[in-house]
Amino acid sequence: MKFNDERTGLIGLAIGAAVIGLISGGKVINRDNIIEEIERQGRNRGDGVEDAIFTQAASLVMKGK
Repeated sequence: MKFNDERTGLIGLAIGAAVIGLISGGKVINRDNIIEEIERQGRNRGDGVEDAIFTQAASLVMKGK
């Protein structure tokens, strides 16, 4: 698997995990809450490599792209 494909998949997983976290917490699904949840999960799990993934995922959601 190419590096970019793997990275794209991990970013998608980070966004999906944030949405699942919001649903399980009974929170409203919106852009701001998704960004906050991605950042929260990034702080809890970040190990350097994961930090970059969570940062990129939050950035993509912020931009709406």
